[in-house]
Amino acid sequence: MTRKTQLRSVAPDETVPEPEKPLSLTEAVAAGDTLAIMRAQRVIIAEGLESALDNTRPQYSNELSKLNKLIAEEEARRRTASAEASVVADLEVEQWDGTGY
Repeated sequence: MTRKTQLRSVAPDETVPEPEKPLSLTEAVAAGDTLAIMRAQRVIIAEGLESALDNTRPQYSNELSKLNKLIAEEEARRRTASAEASVVADLEVEQWDGTGY
């Protein structure tokens, strides 16, 4: 499913906002945000992968791949939920007369 983005012109004095610092695992758990928890776990696994011995690298890599898939699914679910919420309009209920094709 492709997303339709809204393009706009940028003011000359407009700057790019600073990216948010990712939460630590403890902060993410305290916040209760599943996506933030998975992102924090991804950082921990990636750091472990860098320092892992050769015989454990495949395990770290496998776990990192699984977590990346879960993060992508959660992000897609949230995009879908926000997109569906944005197109709902309060309309008057009317009897359909069969026209409109």
